[in-house]
Amino acid sequence: MGSFLSHCLSSASITRKCRSNVQKTASFSKSDRGNVAPMFAVVTATVIFTVGAAIDYSRASQTRAQFQLALDAAALAVGLMPNSTPQGDSESRAAQVFDANYQGAGNWGSQINLTRTNSSVSLAITGEIQTSFLGIAHIPSIGFSAESEVVQGGGSIEIAMVLDNSGSMSGSKITALKTASHQLVDTLFENMPAGSTDLSFSLTPFATFVDIGEDNINQNWMDTQGLSSIHSENFSQPANRFDLYNNISNVQWEGCVEARPYPYDVRDDAPVTSVPDTLYVPSFAPDNPDNEYYSWEFANDYLDDNISGSYTTRQENVSKYNATVSASAGDYGTTYNIGPSFLCNQSELVPLTVSQTTIETGIDNMVARGTTNIVQGLVWGWRTLSPGEPFTEGRPYSNNLNQKILILLSDGQNYITARNNMNRSLYSAYGYVKENRLGTTSNSTSTVTAHMNMRMAEACSNIKAVGITIFTITFELDDDDTIDLMRNCATTPIHYFNSSNTSELNDVFAEIAVRLKLLRISR
Repeated sequence: MGSFLSHCLSSASITRKCRSNVQKTASFSKSDRGNVAPMFAVVTATVIFTVGAAIDYSRASQTRAQFQLALDAAALAVGLMPNSTPQGDSESRAAQVFDANYQGAGNWGSQINLTRTNSSVSLAITGEIQTSFLGIAHIPSIGFSAESEVVQGGGSIEIAMVLDNSGSMSGSKITALKTASHQLVDTLFENMPAGSTDLSFSLTPFATFVDIGEDNINQNWMDTQGLSSIHSENFSQPANRFDLYNNISNVQWEGCVEARPYPYDVRDDAPVTSVPDTLYVPSFAPDNPDNEYYSWEFANDYLDDNISGSYTTRQENVSKYNATVSASAGDYGTTYNIGPSFLCNQSELVPLTVSQTTIETGIDNMVARGTTNIVQGLVWGWRTLSPGEPFTEGRPYSNNLNQKILILLSDGQNYITARNNMNRSLYSAYGYVKENRLGTTSNSTSTVTAHMNMRMAEACSNIKAVGITIFTITFELDDDDTIDLMRNCATTPIHYFNSSNTSELNDVFAEIAVRLKLLRISR
């Protein structure tokens, strides 16, 4: 139509034929405009209604998920009550716990339907939300239902205890932790048939590092060839850390490893030489320069520099680790140690074991020393549950008759001691902060902690994604950021506990023990 009108209007005069056609075209256009407006209105209304309906149904789905979490909590609470509890009391308890845990906007039915047998408790509930858009179509609400059942525990269970052994846990706190941990183990092993392999425990004490055991020095998942991109950090030339340990006559590797480079530090990827950064690198704190600038607050100066030059030159000098050297290594007070195994001074990790004696001995061996690295404690606890290397005692994730549980406790925040020098920090499982392994080179302790918290949140998500249930416990902790971090790390809000004193700690471990011994959510 446009080309026809252009042709006619470009003529010197409009011919009768053109004039007639123009009039017909104009008449059609007026008629067409009259039909488009109502059609456009109908289409627009349909689009708005469709989008609105999607919003209503999305709200309903989110609300139902919140219903399910609250109902699971109610089912667990009723399941812990004696079978002889009157029906009315059980129903009241279910409603009370549901109300306490449900934070959504939906309405739920007049009661929770409860059915109890000698071995199970089943709950069912209906709910609805008021619609915002579907009311136009005379659909004022969307209804839904949720069900939860708990049964007496069946199948096998693997439990990883990941426990803070940092210096702030010294004294009565580490004593209380040992007592509560023994209580948990004793409760779960009680009445277990002799020779049963259905219950196994691991123990991951953590502080600045996790000590995975010096007996693992020659494992194929250790970076014995110096292949990892972080293996020669802090040295002026490629240097195999195991060779350096061998060169120093009076020290040896104590069993601690550094965090793998991101993202492997928060994942459970198999360690393989074809991907060098998946291998585990032994901790090796370099000898700090011979200078008073480093002598204050636990400097790690254990060798003569043998050369002059800048701090960096002297610290990174590899030649000082020669085959005849002896280190001025040892303990510095009751918290720190000096030498290449700086701050590697907590008790060893205990892999999954069905031996009650082995896990109880591991608990007794715990000591409180060093700083707090919850991230590495968490991922090493996960690795004890994993069926793959470095520890292979865990059953396959696909085994539906097996439960994997991780219990994480800390009394403090993630912490690396920042320093206003070239290293930006004391040596830790992330090397020196100057190496930017945490995504920051700041010498601000709070900034470093924030970056560690981000890594921890990612690790928590990764662990839950493979089906591991996480219980978290904060112990005499008043740091809101860490409390939120630990609460969010737990599988659900009812898997998080805040213990303000040693008596409460015993109660928390006792409750977890009862849950694990008697109950699991079956649907």
